[in-house]
Amino acid sequence: MIHARVRGRRLAAAAVTIVLAATGGTLTALPASAAPAATREAQQTTVPFPRNADVVGAGPAGFLSKTRGTTPEFRWTWYADGSSVVLPGATDASAGGADLVVTGDHTHLSDSRVLTFHDMATPASAAAGPVVVNLDDLGTGYEFAGVFGSNLAFLVPTGTDSYRTRLFDFDGGKLTERPITGLPEDCVPSVEGGYSGGAAVFDCWDRADRPWAKAVVDLTTATVTFSQPLEDGHQPGWQNAISDTHAVWREGVGATEWFGVHRRGTSERKLIKASGSSYDPLHLVGGWIVQGQRVHIDSASNPNGGSGLPVRPLTAESVQTGEKVQLLTAFSSAVAGPDGSLLVRGGTPEHGEGLYRVSPRSDGGRPDVALVASTGQSTVLAVTRSVAPKTLSDEQLERGVDFAWDLSRADSDVWLTLTHVGSRKTLTTQLHLKDPVDPGLPGRFAWHWNTRDLEGSGWRTPARNGVYEWRLTARPDEGIGPDVVSTGRFTVTRPPAPHDFDDDGTADLLVRDLDGVLWRFGTQPGAPGDVPTEAGEHRVGGGWQIYDRLETVGNVAGSTAPDVIARDKTGVLWLYQGTGDRDKPLAARTRIGSGWQTYTELAGGGDLTGDGRADLVATDKTGALWLYKGTGSATAPFAARKQIGHGWGVYNQLAATGNLAGGPAGDLVARDKDGVLWLYLGKGDGTFTARTRVGGGWGGFTGLTAVGDANGDGRADLLAPDDAGVETFYSGTGDQAAPFKSGAAVSLTQGTAYNAVF
Repeated sequence: MIHARVRGRRLAAAAVTIVLAATGGTLTALPASAAPAATREAQQTTVPFPRNADVVGAGPAGFLSKTRGTTPEFRWTWYADGSSVVLPGATDASAGGADLVVTGDHTHLSDSRVLTFHDMATPASAAAGPVVVNLDDLGTGYEFAGVFGSNLAFLVPTGTDSYRTRLFDFDGGKLTERPITGLPEDCVPSVEGGYSGGAAVFDCWDRADRPWAKAVVDLTTATVTFSQPLEDGHQPGWQNAISDTHAVWREGVGATEWFGVHRRGTSERKLIKASGSSYDPLHLVGGWIVQGQRVHIDSASNPNGGSGLPVRPLTAESVQTGEKVQLLTAFSSAVAGPDGSLLVRGGTPEHGEGLYRVSPRSDGGRPDVALVASTGQSTVLAVTRSVAPKTLSDEQLERGVDFAWDLSRADSDVWLTLTHVGSRKTLTTQLHLKDPVDPGLPGRFAWHWNTRDLEGSGWRTPARNGVYEWRLTARPDEGIGPDVVSTGRFTVTRPPAPHDFDDDGTADLLVRDLDGVLWRFGTQPGAPGDVPTEAGEHRVGGGWQIYDRLETVGNVAGSTAPDVIARDKTGVLWLYQGTGDRDKPLAARTRIGSGWQTYTELAGGGDLTGDGRADLVATDKTGALWLYKGTGSATAPFAARKQIGHGWGVYNQLAATGNLAGGPAGDLVARDKDGVLWLYLGKGDGTFTARTRVGGGWGGFTGLTAVGDANGDGRADLLAPDDAGVETFYSGTGDQAAPFKSGAAVSLTQGTAYNAVF
């Protein structure tokens, strides 16, 4: 709560970005009137308030605004007709309840040595030109401390880090000094609290001979009318405010804070429990404490998990009854105005954004609220149009997808959350304007989705199939207006891939390690035709050492995901139906038969009969080749066997590769005992053409795994590991005479020691 003592204090409070709540109070609109003089800017049809600006001063004739940014513009606007004039070259300015504006020759007025005084009461007085005063002409070490109507306060050093406040009247272009009776050294005026009824609140620093104190100075008579030390043990806050009837300030001990309230014209002072934050600006309108209270956004309404902008409704609290009311939906700045009023830059859903006057009522009731100048901006943000897909197919997913949303206000912070409904994996990103536009005008926010998976942004793995939900959350960046939320859904659909266990369109490998634990290793394609790389692993489960044969057989049980068969050591065959779930890719096993120990080789995953279902082939110990046609049934996934060949006992490895060479059905590759690889092209009726020699030297591999299209070029590929764990990838070519490119070393299982990969 305690603020460090400083020599100069900025007079204009920094703009605070806020978000609105509901409005309240009595609200009326003030009309515009006469035409502007020729020396002023062109007339507006209504009294305007500059966009992206705050109010920093106000008088009976008009108000002073300051645009936000590194090079602010200070503009005076007259209430009468809405015409305005820019104060040229101003980097800091102050106006306190009168039509006198002070600018300086430094970034901060408190550090300026040359002050310029602008009489803005009428267009004629403004056009007459300013008055320039060199502070060195007043005396050594004079520092500007604040403007209160036509009164100016200066700090004059009286020793090391010690000051006395001097008061000057500005009249007829001249400064006339008046001493303040009863004000000790090291008492400085509270500029941010303003002045009202010709008086201001002063902070008196603690010294060896006195504690912290608050004082009220009548600026008309230059006399202290009230002085009160803080409560014993209390520390001060810099926030002070004054009205025609009361003065108020913050003080407290530890985390407990109080409002010290003084009724002017009496010696009365009381403490009431403070509300709001100790860093919030503090104002008084009659007997009502007016402030903007921070209300933190929870994670449900903020895409950043509750760390976003504060909501700041403008509220008022009666010092007499404790009644609390809301005056405006929100505010970003406020200054004391004439006749005990408060000028507030804020907005309401009903009347939009602009400058509002909060005025005391003669009966002491809740203050009145009137709109006096408008930015022309709607407070309520709206999404006017969404450009988003309904379905995404292979071609669209290949090049990425563009989304866009048109908002009624471009000056908004916009977040997009994309969720894969099935897995609940999400991606949240902040959107940006497609093209810059003026603040407050409609704008389009665009986003290009590279159609990569939402889990692990570093992977190049494509997005999973299924339903996606997008949720757009937009918030006006000035903090005025409630959030707007828009949602929609689309579906990603690809043809099922034979080795895709997590429904992302890319090949996966199932690996049993030496402890019998089954793992799923994802792959991600590189450039078309290049070798794939590993894309993360997931533990499927333990206990798989009970099987002596494991095979991926494609979708034989009716789902869209590939299935697995496992033969135990007693010859019982089990089906593990694929789920498409990345974390749990296989359902519980189902017994589908016994007596399968008669087979030496099993190969599944290709459609050999042309009916759209994956089939299984098996060679028995006599060398006969059998076809098990897929049925699509989870309880009986294969039809009765049919012999389709003999003499297959010469082979010790089979792999159902899918369509390798553009024929009518899936194909087989077979390795003989001499290490020669042979290709059998499927005819589409469950039989094959005569074999074609692929090449020799394949005897060093422990297995052949048909992985489908693993490198994204649209052709079936083959993986061949050896007993040292080295994996060789053979990219399909589509050429019957040479179905594979030369082998390339890959590491798709991260060097895991395993005894089965399928």
